[in-house]
Amino acid sequence: MKRTAILLLVAAALAGCSTTSGTGPRISKSGFDGARIVTINPHGNACRSMICTGLGAQWNSKHPTDSILVVSLFNEVKAIVGAQLNIDGQVYDLSNAQPFTNFSDFGAATKESRKGFIVPTDLIRKIAASHRTWLRVTTSAGNYEDAVIDGQTDSKAYHALRRFVASVDQG
Repeated sequence: MKRTAILLLVAAALAGCSTTSGTGPRISKSGFDGARIVTINPHGNACRSMICTGLGAQWNSKHPTDSILVVSLFNEVKAIVGAQLNIDGQVYDLSNAQPFTNFSDFGAATKESRKGFIVPTDLIRKIAASHRTWLRVTTSAGNYEDAVIDGQTDSKAYHALRRFVASVDQG
C-alpha cells in the first residue's frame, strides 16, 4: 500500500512539471460585433534561467487571417522593443501591435513584461507544427532567447499554442 502511495505521489509531481500542462484557451463572444474571440494566456518557453520568455495569442473571427502573438518576459520588467521567431530555420521579424510594453501590476507575485505583435494566423500554425522554433525577445537591456520547441525539448508555450490553434479551428 505504501509503495502505491509513493508511486502516485511521484507521478503527481512529474505531472506538475509536464510541458503539456497549463491553461486552456478562453473562448468568448464579442458584445461589440458578435465576433468569436479565442485567447490563450502566455506560457513559458523551455527556459534556461529565471528570466524566461513566453508566448500567448488572441484570434478574432472578424479578422481570421491575423492574430496577436503575445510575447512575454517572465521575472523581469524591461521594455520589449522587438521580437523574432526562428521556425525550422526561417526567421520572422514580428510587427508591433502595440507601441508600449505592459508590465505586471505593482505588488504582483511575479514580474512580467508583455507585448502584442500582429502576425498571420498561419505563423502560429507553423509554430504548432514545427520541429524547431526559438523566440528572441529584444529589450531595452539586451536579448533573451529560449526554445519553444527544439527536437525533444518542448515547452508549455508550444503546447498552449497547439491548444490555441485547435480552438481556432473548431469554430
